[in-house]
Amino acid sequence: MLAVIDCGTTNTRIYLVNEKHEIVASDEVNVGVRDTSISGSKEKLRNAVQKLFDDILRKSGIEKKHVRFAVASGMITSEIGLIEIPHLTAPAGIQELSKGIVKTEDGQVLSLGCPVYFIRGVKNSSSRDASGLGDLAEMDFMRGEEVQCVGILSETDVCPPCNIVVLSSHTKNIYINRDGQIEASCTTISGQLYDALLNATLLGSSLVPISGEECRHDRKELLQLAMKSVDNNGLGRTLLMARFMQVLMESSYKERRLLVDAAIAADDMNSFFEMSKQGMNSENYCLVGKKSRCDLYAEMLHIYFGGNVKVKTISDKAQIGRLTVTGNMLVATQYFAEKDAEKKYLQQRSDYNCSK
Repeated sequence: MLAVIDCGTTNTRIYLVNEKHEIVASDEVNVGVRDTSISGSKEKLRNAVQKLFDDILRKSGIEKKHVRFAVASGMITSEIGLIEIPHLTAPAGIQELSKGIVKTEDGQVLSLGCPVYFIRGVKNSSSRDASGLGDLAEMDFMRGEEVQCVGILSETDVCPPCNIVVLSSHTKNIYINRDGQIEASCTTISGQLYDALLNATLLGSSLVPISGEECRHDRKELLQLAMKSVDNNGLGRTLLMARFMQVLMESSYKERRLLVDAAIAADDMNSFFEMSKQGMNSENYCLVGKKSRCDLYAEMLHIYFGGNVKVKTISDKAQIGRLTVTGNMLVATQYFAEKDAEKKYLQQRSDYNCSK
């Protein structure tokens, strides 16, 4: 039995996996590295991970001694995670990820009763030298999405070259080259932007259900309005139009939310064009995230990049979880295989030297 720890910005999930790589139990907690960033302390995150691990074992009736090791990926390896590990430099695939694993013994970072193997994130090659501002627009990094990409390429019909777009707390457009390696990524903060609009601005009142409202406007018309306005007036002005729709005209919260969602998606298309300028685009896209958001971005991709674009969506939460586990397991398996090969090689060298 082993554990897979997936730590994100706002949530952490742990999976228990048997020898056949089947998920036998999982659970999550609404604690992530954002809590570390806000509090300035890592203890809340550390305690949450350890408690979640213990709770899953207790609920599953599994003894801690039966978990041989844990594999961890995501924001847990960032400067606001539990152990800061430098990114690998792209291009990076399963071979590079496995070689970059950092092993810690029980208690060094987490007290789980077993060793923990941490998988590094990946940064763009332009991020190698961050001393100047000239290449800032081409810099990017990821922590966690790299193992999702490994899982997607292994378990689905998505074939490189392709763009894998993860729609979560961020929008992350990842280009996979012909060799199945992460070549580069481009990230926006759009997921957190919507959360901030909803919870920290006056616009939030325009995005929640209000009784008695009726839909009066065509979806296509709202999408075109959002795209045109972002292009001509900018994102900030376009977002405010949702407030105008509520106060100065008749509209429903669904229409206002669509306008906001479409404006954010249209603004995100700039990052897609940035990748295209760098030659990091393909006609094959795989969108990962909530169905409504994937559907909207798929529509936007066809509008902005033409009808030849092929889009696959992965929206089922359980499937996304399985792909994350698969990616972690494949990287860890490669790591152990290389360690075994190294051990055998060293033993052969030792035997040869002794025979001389």
